[in-house]
Order: sequence, then structure tokens, then C-alpha cells
Amino acid sequence: MKILISCYACSPYRGSEPGMGWNFVHELSRKHELHVIVEGEKFKGDIDKYYNEHPEEKGTIHFYFLNKVRHRTLRKIWPPSYYWFYNEWQKKAIILAKELDAKEHFDIVHQLNMVCFREPGYLWTLNKPFVWGPIGGFCNSPWRLLSTMGFYGMVYYGMRNLLNLWQMKTICRVKKAVKKSSQLIAATNEDKIALKRQFGKDAIIIPEVGYEDNPTGVVCQRKDGEDLRICWSGQHTPGKALNILLSALAIEKRSDVELHVIGKGQKTQEWMSMAERIGLKKIVWHGWVERCVALQIMQSCHVLCITSLKDLTSTVLLEALSYGMPVIALDHCGFSNVITEKCGIKIAIKNKKQVVADIAEAISKLADDEMFRYKLSEGARERAMEFNWEDKAKLITQIYEAVSIQNKKDDMLLS
Repeated sequence: MKILISCYACSPYRGSEPGMGWNFVHELSRKHELHVIVEGEKFKGDIDKYYNEHPEEKGTIHFYFLNKVRHRTLRKIWPPSYYWFYNEWQKKAIILAKELDAKEHFDIVHQLNMVCFREPGYLWTLNKPFVWGPIGGFCNSPWRLLSTMGFYGMVYYGMRNLLNLWQMKTICRVKKAVKKSSQLIAATNEDKIALKRQFGKDAIIIPEVGYEDNPTGVVCQRKDGEDLRICWSGQHTPGKALNILLSALAIEKRSDVELHVIGKGQKTQEWMSMAERIGLKKIVWHGWVERCVALQIMQSCHVLCITSLKDLTSTVLLEALSYGMPVIALDHCGFSNVITEKCGIKIAIKNKKQVVADIAEAISKLADDEMFRYKLSEGARERAMEFNWEDKAKLITQIYEAVSIQNKKDDMLLS
């Protein structure tokens, strides 16, 4: 089929949203003729570089680049201002989409990313079968843990929760896009439930992240007498809540546990001071490193701990599983969907004291029982393979085919 895709973020060299966008369109292009609208300033160079190096892979995929206007100073003062300029980009995208459709006559249009529900773009205004998703962002930060974020974090994420609840009910364009959609794709089960509750429409769950291949196939095994190395990765912001893990490590101050922290941000100095104050010695602060270096650090560790209070599924989760790393994470958002008892340990959310204690207990269990940890490592590899990009593309192709068949039936009834 001939598909038009709005994929704002798309890069073969980056993780998160750009990596997600690239992996979806790259796999889908094996089966369909794709016309993809992408933000140009950030991503054109990456895509051009890739196809210059791999011209044989271009196939039936056509990219169109539109630059987004940016106001970086305003973004620092008021982060949600991002959506003002992103919306303007979407308006330019629909103008281009109409021009392309007049020439190409697309079978289906697909709003692929960014994933958050707040911005559905405008492809739904075309008189074409409309697919939207993966859609995420409905999951709120746990109210019971807002106090762990400090005053600024508590206020910011508390207001975000309230704004989220309000926007779910009031953004007219979201309601219109959902109503016009032929099929919705939810990033997590929580998002699927929210779509049904708020809009009365069913969605198919396809997580926005996928399996990252471990070319060596080697799972890191802990040797006798070797420290248990824990990896934590992410931006140093209140919502990532590294301080919860630091508090858990402080309960027993085990001499056989070493923490590797990847990332940097506004909370870096505060968290480093906290670690020093509570007597944690075995911490390596790597800062921001290139993705290949980050993956090497992860490969050298035995377990990944995710303390994020607000996320979808997180690229680092699938990266860790693909490298055979058991994962300790809070039992919410996309982590609930992916982590099972065969590949990690999910931490229930009741209150701060309980969460910290349960993470400490999980770490001790992994440190004291290498056979248990290694069994989870093998389970992690198996679980990661269930989220490979090829299978995700097959699911979306099935959606396209079902939507196309239904559209033809509807046209017959109208005629």
C-alpha cells in the first residue's frame, strides 16, 4: 500500500522517539511504499548520512523535511511552550500532506510520533483512513511519591498530573482525531484503558520501544567475589527519581554493590551530594556519554534499576533486556507491560518508605543469589525478543490491511 506517515522525530543513530520513529518506518518500508514527513533541522543530516552509507536500503521510502521554529530560551523558562512550536510544525505538515495526497493518492495516513496524546497532528482532516499511534502520556506520576521529588518537582509534577487530567477531557482536537481514526494504537495498557474510558474507543497495544539486538549474544555473569554492578540511566530530573535508589542503597550500605549512573541534569549535584552525605562510596558518575559507550557500560553491569515516576516504556528498558540484564522498576506505566517475574522485579507503589525498602530487598536478593539473577538474565533475553521491530511492523501491516478492507466495505455501502 501507499502510506503517508507523520514522523516528526526519526533517526537511525538516536534512541527514544527518533529511534522509535526510524525503526517503525524502516521496517514498514519493506512491505509498503512510504512517504514520511520528518522534522528537518535535527534529523535530515542523520537520514541523509545513513542512506549515503546504505543506498541499497532506500527502496520505496520517500522523506520530506520541514524545519520547526524553535525558541530555546522560552523552552527553558516554560517547558510546555514546546507544544506551541510543535503545533505550528504540524500545521506546516498538513499543508504538505495535502499537496502530496493530491499527487500520490494515499491508501492510509498514519500519525506515528511524537507519542504523547496532546498533539494528534492534522492528518485526520484528510479524507483518508487514519491510523494514530502508538499513543501515550495518559499515565500520571504516582501521587504518593511526589514528595520524593523535592519542592520544585512536587509542584511541577503535581501540576502536570492535574493538567493531564484536565487535557484528557477538554482538548477538542484530540477528541476529533480519535473520532475520525480508523484504528488507535496504545503504547501501554494504561493508555488503552484511558482511551476507552475517555473516548469510548478500543485500541491495540503496541509498545513504542523495541528489541535492540545484542550482536554477541553474551549475558554478563557475575563472578565469585565480584561486586553486583547496578546501572541507572536517564536525565537527572525530579521525575527520574534517582534519589529513591540512593535511599535504597543506603539501607544496608552493602560493600558488594556498585552503582553506575549514566546521564546528567539539574539534579546531578544534589544527588551527588546526597550520595556523599548518606555514605555511599561505590558510585561511578559517567555523565552523558555517546550511545555506544552507554551500551558498553550497560553490558558490563548485572542489573538495571529504573526509578522513573513518569515514563511510557523507556528505550533503556528494552536495551537492558536485550543484553540480558534483569530490571528492577516501579510497577506502573509501560514497565508493568514489559517486565515479568521471569525477567525482573516490579516494585508495588504504596508509599515512599515501602518503595525504598522493596528496592533494597530486591537488590539484596540479586546480590545474594547469583543463580536467581542469572536465571532472570536468560529470561530478559527471551523477553526482549518478543518486542522485535519486525514483528511490530507486521502488526501495523495487519492494522493497515484491516483498515483498508473496512474502508472499501464502507465505500461500497455508501455507493
